[in-house]
Amino acid sequence: MSLSGLLQVSRSALTTYQMAIDVTGGNITNVSTPGYSRQRAVIKATGDVQGGATGTQMGVEITKVERFFDNYLEVQIVDQQQKAGYSETESSLLGRIELIFNEAKGAGLNDVMGRFWGAWDDLAINPGGQVERDALVSVSEELATRFNTIAADLNDIQQDTNLSIKDTVSEINKLASDIADLNKTISERGNVSGESNRLLDERSESLKSLSKLIDLNYVVDDNGALNVFLPNGKQLVTGNIAWELNFRNDHVVFGSSSESMDQILAQGDKGKLAALLNVRDDYIPDYQGKLDDLAKEIITQVNDLHQEGYDAYQNTGNDFFVSAGPDNIAQNMTVKSEIIDDVNRIAASAVVSSGNGEKALAIATLKDQLLMNSDTATFGSFYGSMVGEIGRDIADANSNAEHQDTILTQLISHRDSASGVSVDEEMMNIIKYQMGYNAAGRLCQTVNELLDTLMNLVK
Repeated sequence: MSLSGLLQVSRSALTTYQMAIDVTGGNITNVSTPGYSRQRAVIKATGDVQGGATGTQMGVEITKVERFFDNYLEVQIVDQQQKAGYSETESSLLGRIELIFNEAKGAGLNDVMGRFWGAWDDLAINPGGQVERDALVSVSEELATRFNTIAADLNDIQQDTNLSIKDTVSEINKLASDIADLNKTISERGNVSGESNRLLDERSESLKSLSKLIDLNYVVDDNGALNVFLPNGKQLVTGNIAWELNFRNDHVVFGSSSESMDQILAQGDKGKLAALLNVRDDYIPDYQGKLDDLAKEIITQVNDLHQEGYDAYQNTGNDFFVSAGPDNIAQNMTVKSEIIDDVNRIAASAVVSSGNGEKALAIATLKDQLLMNSDTATFGSFYGSMVGEIGRDIADANSNAEHQDTILTQLISHRDSASGVSVDEEMMNIIKYQMGYNAAGRLCQTVNELLDTLMNLVK
């Protein structure tokens, strides 16, 4: 091999090991970067040495920068991100609802209902007592206010959830657009010498962020583009094109369509959007319906008996509670204003007599009658069952969120083991590449000395 050939070998070795050190340094620098996949310079010998009068140089080069990436783990993580996104959102929203029905510190609806029936009992004992009448009106207003507040709080959470759906749709569109842009850039750059590795990591992170928001399927085509599909098969990302979801008239629609996709997107237990839709359209309406049923039955039963009774002015036929319209009964429940203004209009008597409290007693005994759930539950047991149902829903959601998060943590740990950066391993590589670089430098120095010797011989 000629001296010039040796210089060429030395040059290729210096360039190769310099790049290998650069790649290793990049790994160390990104040891804490989320979603970063470890890279490795693949070094290969070039040329050969032949016998006889002629020969060619034996060099080295980097053929590519390999990205350590496990596609199978990626599929599992994306799927688990969807489940974790759903359970986390569901647990958070139901946790807010739990606070509304908190009976632990007293002054909850169950406590107020107990005092309401007790006030009627007290009035039955002393029908003409102004103190008892004042106390009854006070606790009745408190009862109505508790119904109003719970219903309004549920409505607020429902409206907040609606806004979150709108924001989530915007996030989904942004991430879909990012993936489409990355598809285009990756396709343009190709995968020569690892130029697109960083972009592939970025696209992978965008996909995982998107999967946390919505139920999806995806496939990488022959051109390396990541195509994303919705549960009904509609394409969200095709190559470098992203299709948009829109939020129109409180419904999620595809593109310019007016057809709601709420039911399709809410199916299963994947993605934040599905949890938001289920809480808004299923959980909250169910709780609101039961609350309205309870308020309606209390209003109906109390009013029916109150209309039969006589007030202090010997009048009859008056309601005790009112609620505007057939909808949102709990939110609109109030004590009739005439009774608030004049407690003597409370009809406590069953006959034309100021000393009779039979009607007040009849109203008080409503608490023990089976008037709810097709005459199988009392007011108190119905509400207790409702609160129990909410508690079970919340407990199940919290347990599921914890379980899904544990699985996701384990998968990410496996991913880090396969694709993450080990500082100890990278430092060993640094030493190895440094020794190669130093050896190439010594070779260059030796060739330089040989050239000096040759030049001196010519002189």
